[in-house]
Amino acid sequence: MSAPAPTASASYAAEVTRLLWPEPWEAPRMTRSRRRGPAGPGTRDVYLFPSGGRPRLLVPADLPGSSVMVRRLGGSRAGLVGPARRVLERSLRSPAFPLLGWPRLTVSGGGPDADSIERHLGASLGTDVRVGVLLGTRRVNQKPVLQVFASDGSVLGYAKVGHNDLTADLVRREAQALASVAAHRPRTFRVPEVLHHGRWSGLEVLVMSALPSGGRASEHQRLAAAREVADLDGRTLTTLADSEHLTRLLERVLGVGGGTGGAAAERVLDAVEVLAERHGGDVVALGGWHGDWGHWNMGVTDGVLHVWDWERHEPRVPVGFDELHFAAQSVRPGQRAAAQQQRSFLASVDGLLAALDVPSERRHLTLLLYLADMATRYLEALEHGATPALRLRTDWITSLLEDQLREPRPVPNGAP
Repeated sequence: MSAPAPTASASYAAEVTRLLWPEPWEAPRMTRSRRRGPAGPGTRDVYLFPSGGRPRLLVPADLPGSSVMVRRLGGSRAGLVGPARRVLERSLRSPAFPLLGWPRLTVSGGGPDADSIERHLGASLGTDVRVGVLLGTRRVNQKPVLQVFASDGSVLGYAKVGHNDLTADLVRREAQALASVAAHRPRTFRVPEVLHHGRWSGLEVLVMSALPSGGRASEHQRLAAAREVADLDGRTLTTLADSEHLTRLLERVLGVGGGTGGAAAERVLDAVEVLAERHGGDVVALGGWHGDWGHWNMGVTDGVLHVWDWERHEPRVPVGFDELHFAAQSVRPGQRAAAQQQRSFLASVDGLLAALDVPSERRHLTLLLYLADMATRYLEALEHGATPALRLRTDWITSLLEDQLREPRPVPNGAP
């Protein structure tokens, strides 16, 4: 059977595979053949799920235990859920599955001394490993995430792979953040253990222990953890003008002016300058934040909250950023209900910040600084790859920042 023409997503899968199995391994090729070549250290076969045209997972074809990866397919709104997903997982374990001709990538030509990511991780972890790949959406700041298996199919951990300056920096930041947070021995949550961090074949590689995903955190658990993250290195009081946070924010905004952000960058810079001039003498409390505080980065098992993905962690931002970020994710710009979602978000600000002991007189400034920080983050992301959704969200948060600078207070708690 001839190989299908590669789509953009399929070509991304091939590019990632090439990074992980570089020369002298041959270039990966897609196939639907019902017959696999001889399994062995010189050949790697991975199935493409959910399809060859839009792969999101690369699942090792000769490691039955790796079938657990398909549990990541389909959300609550997708068709592939529950029983159907379990049937697929069971089918993938069957010796007869290759007869379906499911699309896969094949890499061959690796001799006994050929280097690969599996060889590197095996040497680092002290055992033979196999890897599956969680691709995500192609973006410049997107990093392949590897699910690392032992030869018996058990999960050893997850690895992030930084493949350019931006993603390598994020990987290094996460390694540092995990070491810093773990050193504090947090009481209200757990973080992954760093199993390996180093360079291989020009890539930045971080391997972390697997955490159980479990159920969703309660509001009480989430708030307790947010408070502890804020207090890990203690809170410091300073005026906004004297804070390193404002200095970094201005540097970041000025750094994105020449990219695709263009007019949007000028709007954010104007807003930050007004904010600094108007509130430079105001006192702010600085503490830590996770940086991407969302339910997708949390799970609860046996009453224990697990939190992962710490690459955006910072030790000194205005206290309350994490909870504002959690609430802001409920706003979906462009949706019919976006205006109501925004009102609900603003109505939650006082309560969320009060729960973290942010005095009432500092809450509006905390909101302004959060909006400015996120507008800048989105501008930075636009520099590396603009998408309609990202442009829409950048415009939304910039407009909200401008509106809030014109308003003396956010919508009072409980207002419609």
